Formats: sequence, structure tokens, C-alpha cells
Amino acid sequence: MSRRGNGLTADSYIPLADLAPQLADAMLAALREAGIAAYAVPAPGTTGGYLDVRLPEEPTDRLYADAAAKQAAEDILERRLPELRADYANSRDEDEIFAEIVAGFDLPADGDEVPWPAEENIDEAPEESAGGSGDDTGPERTATARVVKPASEDEEEHFIPPPPPPLPKADPMTKFAWIALLGGPLYLVLSVFLSWTVPSWAAFAAVAAFIGGFVALVLRMGDDPPDDDGAVV
Repeated sequence: MSRRGNGLTADSYIPLADLAPQLADAMLAALREAGIAAYAVPAPGTTGGYLDVRLPEEPTDRLYADAAAKQAAEDILERRLPELRADYANSRDEDEIFAEIVAGFDLPADGDEVPWPAEENIDEAPEESAGGSGDDTGPERTATARVVKPASEDEEEHFIPPPPPPLPKADPMTKFAWIALLGGPLYLVLSVFLSWTVPSWAAFAAVAAFIGGFVALVLRMGDDPPDDDGAVV
């Protein structure tokens, strides 16, 4: 822990105040002039209900003073602190002020207190009453209201897809291959269920038709050109 003293020592110390590091250094010098031992350390965070540690929103030091000179230290703090705060506010640059504004932007306002400097408050001008003069052509009136009417159903554009292309017609060879592929097994199945007597040459023809139709369809799969209208590299 970074501890900064004012060069004096005491037997015991008590916490005096939580101050910005610059104000803490100034108070250390003021207490030294009064002969009061003091030191400053970074302020610890507060512990929440779930034992979570919440650090200060900005760098803060806790000022400790000699316990034996508590009243005198409090008097010096009460007398010198307003002056030191005024000097500290005047010495801060715009970057520090902007950083404090950004850090407190999301903080909720507590009563009339706001997380921005008082010089940034804006006095809102009273709004004009509804019963004014009714002159809308003045130089300050630049925006006009425009009523947008919903489009009627007749005016709406509907996408009508084009009719689908006709199904391709099979050539006689393909039809014959399908008949052979399905007809041969169908004849054999029917003969079993209907107890037909199937000659050997008919069974051979049914099997040959099935095999021939299957082979013909497989061979004709590569005859048609691919339907690809894309660019050829």
C-alpha cells in the first residue's frame, strides 16, 4: 500500500477524511505546519452485501491524523478544505473535468444533484402555447409535418412468378426401358400370387427385360447435356 506521510510521527492515528490525492497532499502540508502528524493512503473499497468490493469511482486517498490532536486536525480540515477545493477546481484542466463527466454519465441523479458541472446546465425556453398566432411561415419554423397515407391494395405491387416450364417429354427408347424395368418383375410377382404356370423362356424374358431396362436407363443418364446457364471459364 502506498503510504505518504508529512514527516511527523504519532503513537496512534484516526481517519480524518477521504479526499482527492491532490487535496490529501495539500492537507498533509497544512497539518505539518500545525505540528500534527498525518499520513494518507489510497482509500479501500466498500464491501457490498455479497462481500463484493466496490472501489471508489475516482482516485481517492484516506487521510489519517494524530489521534491525540483530533480536534485540532478537524479544525484545520474544516478551515482549509474549502479553500483547497476551490484552488483544486481552478487548477484542473479540461481533460480531467471531461473524464469526471464521462465517469458519472450513467449515474442516477440524487435529488437536485446532477453528475455534470453547474456551468453546463441549460435553461430550457418555455414552449409556445397551442393557441398561438398560427403563423407557420416565420423564419424560425423550418420543419413541417407530412402525413403519409397507406397505399391501397390496388396500388401495391405484387410479384407474379412466371409459369413453370413444361415437363420434359420422354423419348420412345426411355419409355420402353421403363416398361421393361417394371414389367418384368411385375409379371413374375403376379404369376406367384395368381398361381400361373410360367414357362422357362417367359421367366428368362422377364429377368432379361428387367436387366436390360436398368442398363438402358443408366446408359442414357449421360446423354442429355447439363442444364447449366452459368458462365464457362
